[in-house]
Amino acid sequence: MKLKTKIWLLLGALMSVVMAVDLTLGYRRLGVTLLAEAEYDARTVYGFMMATRRVYQQQFINSDLPVNDKTIGFLPAHSFSRISRDFANWNKNGVIFNNVSDIPRNPTNQADRFELEDMDWFRATPKATERMREIVTDKGTAYLQYTAPIRIEPFCLKCHGERAAAPPSIREKYDAAYNYKVGDLRGVASIRIPTATIDARHMKLWSARLMQSLLGYTILFLALGLILDRLVTRRLSRLQQGAQQIAAGEYEARVVENGQDEIAGLARTFNLMAEGVQARDRALGKLTQAVEQSPESILITDLNASIEYVNEAFTRNTGYSREEALGANPRMLQSGKTPPETFQSLWFTLAQGLPWQGEFINLRKNGSEYIESAVISPVRAADGQITHYLAVKKDITEMKQAEAEIHRLANFDALTGLPNRALLMDRLTQMITTGRRLQRQDALLLLNIDRFKNINEARGHALGDALLKSLGERLRDLLREGDTLARLASDEFALLLPNLNVQPEHASRHALSVADKICTALLQPFIIGDEEITVTTGIGITLFPETPDEKPENVLRHADTALHRAKGRGGNQIAFFETDMGESAEQRFRVERELRRAIPAGELRLYFQPQVDAQGHLVGAEALLRWQHPERGLMPPGIFIPLAEETDLIVDLGTWVLSESCRLMAREDMAGHPIRLSVNLSPRHFRQKGFVPWLRDLLSATGADPTHLTLEVTEGLMIDNINDVVAKMNELTALGIHFSLDDFGTGYSSLAYIKRLPIHELKIDKSFVQDAPSDPNDAALVETILAVAQLMHLKVVAEGVETEEQAAFLNARANVIHQGYLYGRPEPAEIWMARWRGD
Repeated sequence: MKLKTKIWLLLGALMSVVMAVDLTLGYRRLGVTLLAEAEYDARTVYGFMMATRRVYQQQFINSDLPVNDKTIGFLPAHSFSRISRDFANWNKNGVIFNNVSDIPRNPTNQADRFELEDMDWFRATPKATERMREIVTDKGTAYLQYTAPIRIEPFCLKCHGERAAAPPSIREKYDAAYNYKVGDLRGVASIRIPTATIDARHMKLWSARLMQSLLGYTILFLALGLILDRLVTRRLSRLQQGAQQIAAGEYEARVVENGQDEIAGLARTFNLMAEGVQARDRALGKLTQAVEQSPESILITDLNASIEYVNEAFTRNTGYSREEALGANPRMLQSGKTPPETFQSLWFTLAQGLPWQGEFINLRKNGSEYIESAVISPVRAADGQITHYLAVKKDITEMKQAEAEIHRLANFDALTGLPNRALLMDRLTQMITTGRRLQRQDALLLLNIDRFKNINEARGHALGDALLKSLGERLRDLLREGDTLARLASDEFALLLPNLNVQPEHASRHALSVADKICTALLQPFIIGDEEITVTTGIGITLFPETPDEKPENVLRHADTALHRAKGRGGNQIAFFETDMGESAEQRFRVERELRRAIPAGELRLYFQPQVDAQGHLVGAEALLRWQHPERGLMPPGIFIPLAEETDLIVDLGTWVLSESCRLMAREDMAGHPIRLSVNLSPRHFRQKGFVPWLRDLLSATGADPTHLTLEVTEGLMIDNINDVVAKMNELTALGIHFSLDDFGTGYSSLAYIKRLPIHELKIDKSFVQDAPSDPNDAALVETILAVAQLMHLKVVAEGVETEEQAAFLNARANVIHQGYLYGRPEPAEIWMARWRGD
């Protein structure tokens, strides 16, 4: 039942009770009022009777009228009975009044039994002045009887005193009612009002009031109902509607807050509650979205490990649907590979009420294995009791794989799969510690391929990488158990030989034996694709530990120094580290550091060496670099150029040489002169991104004529990206620049590559030219190069021409441009240019 109906019913019932009580009390009050009115009316009649009685008595007494049959009717005792009977003709209410006595002189005034009872009551209660009571006559008629005592007064004694003293007419007329004294009860004034009359009036008045009350209470009922409906029911209905909206999820619902009463306060409280619910719903929504959209699996179990909630990530990561997961036990994910200690730690920690963190190896629904990191925490109720467990899990399979890959990349070479420098240094550190404790000698061997740079640049990086992989595999076959083979750089490998011997001599022999095996094994050709490649290696050996505080960096530096000694001796050489070798390594480091400072310090110098034709006419010059050291004087290029080629310094040096050469060319204005300036360009510099635009800008900025510039390049340009090389060379050739292939015949040139390049001339290395007149092999090689040049319509420049015999050998076979000491040593460019201008 609705509250509105209840209120109306309750109000109706309440109004009915109130009306019933009011009407009942009103009925009673009306009855009391009517009785009071009847009593009042009786007193009024009594007063009228007494006044009339006294007036007439006094009139008789003072008039000395005789009491006879003609006058006796005027006496009150006789007149009141007649007046009462006639009063009924004027008033239909049935009121009866008379003077009655127990000893009446007029028989009509004889008191009946009710009146006699009242007389007895007045005699018994002399101070009472009136009595009113309800009586029922023998005929069954009910009356309200009002009686008041009539007592003898002094003037009454004239007729009711001593008989002898009474008037003669009285004595003659009456025999009774004498001998009264003043104050004696003579009779009572009796007034009777029928109760039927009172009841009829009572009912009439009450009926009228009933209709008024019904109308009034009905109006009041409706008014109160409407007021309650407006002030209570409607407002509560709005509250109910708002609550229903909140219950339906419409958390933005609000109710009107008009007024300052309790319901308005309740409405404000409801709105505050709604705002709180809305805020909590938003927060819960965000939390739910965060949990549902979390990439990490989230599940909640009861204390018996029965799953009660899983998020979307759980179903996605495990393959189990929510329906399959809910009610299940997380052990359904177990693979059997998680260590038992993990579960023991889990339950021990949770039993203490603490969160646990660890990793599981689990199975998805499809049977695939995965690793997940988990944080499992107790969920406590407000009283602190643990009610659930919350698990947040993250699939770390890829992370573990990435960690393994990172560890592999950090410790192993990507190309060969061998340990890298970092892992080698770690193992070297351990071996130093162990060797020092056991007082034994270990060895470190460093080796690299002789002239690998030429192989790599001539045949391309793909072939070079394949060669390195094959070399690593061949070296691995030579290892003992416990040995470590590592790749440190491009073609540099390291071999750790532990536990050789406590005696350095024996350890040295063992290390040398291993190095010999390596050299012998690597002499066997490598089959790379369709090519057969034979390489030799240089090996540097150092024993350790040499001192109690030996550092791994020192050991590696010693082996590197020994390697450089071996490389300096030629191909396929082995060298042990000796103390004085450290000085050479220190010198190389010092040269590199000082060379980096030399460029901005202005210590570099540009030298020119002339080039002439067969007739001895000047046709050009080669720009050469020299270093004017502030302390050690002019440094020969053999000291710093090889070092620069190992680093990016060669690019900085090449930039300086090209810039200075173009500046001089523009200043001296070679236009109109048939000479060219040749500048060496390293492959590393040529491969720089933006080299062509840079050179074009340099020519434009300096004003140099590109048609007088020849760039000397080596066979290292013929790498695997030959298309890019050709494109760059074509761009520069279009500007008028010529290209010369330097040191032709010393590398691994391929005619198939050379014919694709826009080459204008070949340059024969001086090692072939100097022995060509006396060595048939060199002579044959020079003649072959000249034949190739003629076949490809290329000019030829021969380096290192120092004797007339060498010049004659060349002139007898082709039109060759000569360069060498026979025609002039390199000299400062300014001096050379001055001489050229003079000539």
